[in-house]
Amino acid sequence: MKVALVPMLRRLISDSNIHVGFRVFIAMALTFLIPLYNLAPTLFDQPPLNISISLCLGVMACAIVENDDNHIGRGKFLLAILTCFFIASSSVELLMPYPLFFGIGLLISSFLFMMTGTLGANYSKVGFGAILIAIYTMVGYEASVNWYEQPLLLTLGTLWYGVFSIIWHFFNPNRSLREQLAQLYFTLSRYQQQKSALFNEVEGGSQQALYDIRQQLAIHNISIIARLQQSQNIIQSRVQVRRKQNELQQLNQLYIMAEQIHERISASQYLYSQLENSFGKSQILEGYHLLLLELSENCYRLGLSITDKKHYHYTRRLNWTMKALADQLALLKQTLTTTKDHDEALLALQAIYDNIAGIDTLLKSVSKTTELPAIVINNDKEVVKQPFWKIFLAALSPHNNTFKHAVRISISLLFAFVVQQSLQLDHGFWLLLTVLFVCQPSFSETRKRLIQRILGTLIGLLIGYPVLLLVTDIPIQVLFMISSAFLFFNYLRTNYALGVVFITLFVMFVFNLLTGSGIAILPARVIETLLGGFLSVLAISFIFPDWQFQRFPQLVTNLLTLSNRYFNLVSNQYQYGRSENLHYRVTRFETFQADAILASAWQSMLFEPTSKQQLNREVYALVNRCDALVSYIAALASHRHKMEGFENNIALQGLINATAKQISLAYKPEDVEQAQLIITIEEFENYKPNLSGEALLIVEQLRLIAFTALDIQLLLQQVNFTQPKI
Repeated sequence: MKVALVPMLRRLISDSNIHVGFRVFIAMALTFLIPLYNLAPTLFDQPPLNISISLCLGVMACAIVENDDNHIGRGKFLLAILTCFFIASSSVELLMPYPLFFGIGLLISSFLFMMTGTLGANYSKVGFGAILIAIYTMVGYEASVNWYEQPLLLTLGTLWYGVFSIIWHFFNPNRSLREQLAQLYFTLSRYQQQKSALFNEVEGGSQQALYDIRQQLAIHNISIIARLQQSQNIIQSRVQVRRKQNELQQLNQLYIMAEQIHERISASQYLYSQLENSFGKSQILEGYHLLLLELSENCYRLGLSITDKKHYHYTRRLNWTMKALADQLALLKQTLTTTKDHDEALLALQAIYDNIAGIDTLLKSVSKTTELPAIVINNDKEVVKQPFWKIFLAALSPHNNTFKHAVRISISLLFAFVVQQSLQLDHGFWLLLTVLFVCQPSFSETRKRLIQRILGTLIGLLIGYPVLLLVTDIPIQVLFMISSAFLFFNYLRTNYALGVVFITLFVMFVFNLLTGSGIAILPARVIETLLGGFLSVLAISFIFPDWQFQRFPQLVTNLLTLSNRYFNLVSNQYQYGRSENLHYRVTRFETFQADAILASAWQSMLFEPTSKQQLNREVYALVNRCDALVSYIAALASHRHKMEGFENNIALQGLINATAKQISLAYKPEDVEQAQLIITIEEFENYKPNLSGEALLIVEQLRLIAFTALDIQLLLQQVNFTQPKI
């Protein structure tokens, strides 16, 4: 029982979703002091209970769109949403009696609100929230009530939650960063655990097994990149107002270490199937399997220590496993019959061990007290500030993703309103809400949301129906309503379908408290959810459809361009010495990010209609080889250091230049003739007999990189993205 309580208490303390839920619960609960003590201001003609419910809707809208910024950024964001919320809500109140003008206003305003996303991710939330608050205004609209009451109440609810949230975060500004870093290390742990299967004869003993393992590694890598990006954003926002905060510097160190661990675990030094052929009978590969499992366990323990704000303790078991594998590797070198293939494979085994030892050293360093370096912010991506109207006009293009989604959402909402008016749907706001939440920028995301929305709504209705029958006391209904809001935010980001269950219950209780007829509207809720989902699928399929197949040419070119830059920075450090400077870290992250985006596009394509999944096998092979290219460069990077005599090693310099040229050929094949391309590849075999030790290891890695780049070039010649397969 005690053991089971520990994870629960840890989650209550550290989970940002629970913290949001608690804030919403407290903020909503305090609004009901108005009916409890009959504190309704004379400015409003509505009953005190209705006033509290309107305030709760404002709290809900603000919580859905709130951003994770420093307190100054949160204040600016709050001012923006207060302005937009009041304008959106007032427009609904004034235009509701005039359907024609309301429809025109809905089309124009929703487009303009969604276009605010051109100013940044936070402003896209502002636009989404403004449309959401407009629909919430429709929920509580009453023709007999003064037009300004709903907009004021919804805005006041937003202001109340916004201020409450700023105060909450001011006293613990790094909690969300701790959670992101902990989740980052948990994901790194899962990646290492999955990669350990490559060295296990049971889990990785066939080509299909290797295929499945690589698929899972690609999925974990997407998650790692997302966590790195989120952590990076939080660090940059916090350091802008607290440059000398000691805790933030410690967390930044852990972030930088996670980047280095990610580079090392992504590395591929050799073809794993060849390692199995060479050493399958010696049991040495099982030692690597166990060592990676130990590293996985230690990364997980580090994540827990970050969450609990406790000191991380490096385990003696990992230290023992490192030494035991080193002994076994030394013994293998003494007893193995040497051949050319065995020598190369043995060199690869040693390289893999050295790479893992680098991760081990990083984990050991966590427990040591060192001087904290100053946090350096990446300013490379800073954009020259321009007037809003210039940014807006530049974004009015069918090639701009924000523009396409703004057109899609605005037309979809207009059609939803037309359907509501045509069918005389009394509760058509559910139709609009479904369109707003389900319609996403891609077909795969829309499809997932649609399924989750329908399932969540049906389950929510099944739960809500008997509850509304049995619970008639208003105070208990209020408690159920705000509890549903708490549970909605608890699951919104981790399990959307379950979140929909609780938002369905929330809206049912809101409507029942406002009208007393919550049960009567259940059929309308089902019908309008299905209609809204159907409209969303139509919108994503026919209004500027973004099929993943069409994105691959640009995604592959971007990845190869960044890979070439990454490779050049790595090779330079063999001449000048290892460095984790900002330029190198940014280039490395952008390369891994491009690789994750490419893999994510492939995953998304599998959810699209069969007719839109063009050249599946060729595209998968391309994605696989691009991922391998990045992994091979990461392996070269994991061993980078100043190499003695590098400036005099003309042969090695020539191979590095040839490899860089081969990568550039993959996305610029017109630059070099075919004869030169063949020479570039053949040079490796000519130079290898004259090299040994470290130089031979580098050349072997260069060979893998160059041959993979050539594979990509040949695949690109086979895949014609401009002529879809019929």
